[in-house]
Amino acid sequence: MSTLGQQIKQLRHAKQLSQPEFAVQVGIEQSYLSKLENDKSIPSNEIFRSLLVALGLSIDEFMQPLVSSHDKTRLMQIPDVELWFKTKAVKSSAVQRKTIYLAMFLISFGCALFYAGHKNYLFNEHFYEYKSTGVIKADEPLNVFTHWSNYIIESNPEKREKKGREMLARRVPIFKLVDEYVGESFVEEVAGGKRVYHASKLPRTIIHAGNSWLEFIGIFAAVFGLVLAVFEPKLTRQPQ
Repeated sequence: MSTLGQQIKQLRHAKQLSQPEFAVQVGIEQSYLSKLENDKSIPSNEIFRSLLVALGLSIDEFMQPLVSSHDKTRLMQIPDVELWFKTKAVKSSAVQRKTIYLAMFLISFGCALFYAGHKNYLFNEHFYEYKSTGVIKADEPLNVFTHWSNYIIESNPEKREKKGREMLARRVPIFKLVDEYVGESFVEEVAGGKRVYHASKLPRTIIHAGNSWLEFIGIFAAVFGLVLAVFEPKLTRQPQ
């Protein structure tokens, strides 16, 4: 950790200037420059500004090595340096608030995503299966495929057998999955007649990858936010 004097001396050497040469550039006596470099005196605000001009540095560039200096109390006697430390503290406080807000948002957002995925709010996984046996002609009753024999007056075995083969050939089952229960059955108009769809006894569950991703992203965001909240003091802490 450098002191103000050590910083001035090091920067002077970096510019390859002797004490007399540098003192002339700053506009001070060599003896006074020697006191500054040996930390036996603190420059006035005007002389501090002259030092920065002679070194060709901004106050940020000059002060960066002195952020953690144990000489901070003496440095704060220079108005520009005091203002610089206060401005840095304000910026640090703003960063801390933003970090905390971000952590809170990530935790809340992550929990919401996980809950939405767990409850299938965005991607439904529960479907109701409906089955239709075949197409029912316009002049036929809706239960013709299950009770066709009851509607045949003809008692001739051969004709009844022929009708049975016909009904068997007309059986072309179709299944439909719907995300809402629409009753035990419903009728749908199709080419050549209509189809009656009957509900299965139990709904089907079809896993949707989107819900798994929501849960994963939710957990990741919440954990990241928690870690950010825990380590926030170390991430945003300014050296004293």
